[in-house]
Amino acid sequence: MNKYSINENWCGTYKLDENKNAIPCSVEEWGEQLEEMRTNHTKHVADEDINGKRVSTVWLGLDHQWDENAPPHIYETMVFEDKGYEIYCSRYSTWKEAEEGHQIAVQWVRDGCKEEDEKHE
Repeated sequence: MNKYSINENWCGTYKLDENKNAIPCSVEEWGEQLEEMRTNHTKHVADEDINGKRVSTVWLGLDHQWDENAPPHIYETMVFEDKGYEIYCSRYSTWKEAEEGHQIAVQWVRDGCKEEDEKHE
C-alpha cells in the first residue's frame, strides 16, 4: 500500500469534491460521479477545436500513474487529428495542472504540432 491508497483493496478511483479536489473513493462512488458528469457534460476541464485538431482535457478519476509512490494521474489532455487519431497525450494530478496542461497542448497545436515539443506521459 502506498501513501495515496485508502486501503489494500482500493483500485485507484477518485471523485471530485465541490472545490474540484480529488478524493479517494470506492469504484461505485467513482462510477456514479462519472455517469453524473457525462449526463451533465461536466467531465471536461476544457475542450476546443483549433486548426482542424481537437484539444480535449478530461477528468478520468481512475489513476493512470504507474509509479505507486507518485501522485495519481487522474486528468488527461489529448489532441486528435480531424480523423480522430490521437497525436498527443499528457496526464495530470490536479484540476489546476490539467488547466495548465490544456493550454500547453493548445499552444502546441497553434505552433504546428512540432514533434520536439510534444509531451507524452
